[in-house]
Amino acid sequence: MKRKKFMALAAALAIAVPLSLFADAPTSNEETVIAAMNRERAAHGLKPLRLNLELALAAEDRVHDMMAKHYFNHVAPDGTQPFVWAERRGYNYRTIGENLATGYRTPAEVVYGWMHSPAHRANILGPDFEEVGVAIEDASPVASFRGPVYVAIYGGR
Repeated sequence: MKRKKFMALAAALAIAVPLSLFADAPTSNEETVIAAMNRERAAHGLKPLRLNLELALAAEDRVHDMMAKHYFNHVAPDGTQPFVWAERRGYNYRTIGENLATGYRTPAEVVYGWMHSPAHRANILGPDFEEVGVAIEDASPVASFRGPVYVAIYGGR
């Protein structure tokens, strides 16, 4: 009888423990990008970036605009600047920044690439940035690049 109870307990633990260990694990590629950026911030003594819905929606708007108008640039063909996407979603900010990337196969690779680019690294490690929104599109907006395309919009209030 004791053996059956032990086996039942062991089986329950084998099922429950792995799930509890990964309860806070990222569930999307966007969350995985944020988690990778936050590991870099932690390594440099900075507070983690918090996911912000307005910035996430702004990043989605941004990537959809690039796809629809077939460009890959911080300024849209009509002159729209990066901060406008956040303003359109009602995000009130003191400071704002944007990282773009294309062609990196995984979230870890894109953050690695950004960390090896001074301007992109400055956004990831920006002490005034508190929040972020990330959007990813599997394809590329222009034929000369391959996808996926990553957009990260950083904000500080």
